Amino acid sequence: MNIGKRYKILGKRRRAILDLPYDEVLVAFEDALASAEDSRLSGSVNRETGVFKLEYKITEGKNDTYENYCTLVELKPTKNGGTKIEYAFVYDRLISWYTRLMSIICFLVPLGAMLYIFLKFRLTELIHLAIYIPLMLISLFGIFTLFGYKEKQSMVKPMVKEFEELLMSVFND
Repeated sequence: MNIGKRYKILGKRRRAILDLPYDEVLVAFEDALASAEDSRLSGSVNRETGVFKLEYKITEGKNDTYENYCTLVELKPTKNGGTKIEYAFVYDRLISWYTRLMSIICFLVPLGAMLYIFLKFRLTELIHLAIYIPLMLISLFGIFTLFGYKEKQSMVKPMVKEFEELLMSVFND
């Protein structure tokens, strides 16, 4: 598995080799991910590269996932007709920087709008709080998401064990 600079590997890359045909393993793996209702794993696949990106749901039954930490899984056919599964628990640097940038924008744009409105139009009456309060709340949300919300690796680490249990339950015949 070729992991670019976008991801930082946490832990070890792991491999499993199955004596099942690639197409059969791919279908079984996709079905297991789609039908795992009691699992907190959620995934998507890049059909061009064949790499699955598995994310961990924050709470069971909801679609909110941890964004910065994920597991990358690659399925490849082997020379003898089997399938090689390679996976790694990674930190997504691009998503992390994107989230920080969005938080900064969410802070600065409303703050700049408030300053512009105040300095340009001198709206200082009590009724004009209807303009300033929503902008201030959005700006505070940006500050909170920048400094207050941090994903912890320890919260997402059980994902690897849950993924391995999923593999064992699907391919342990």
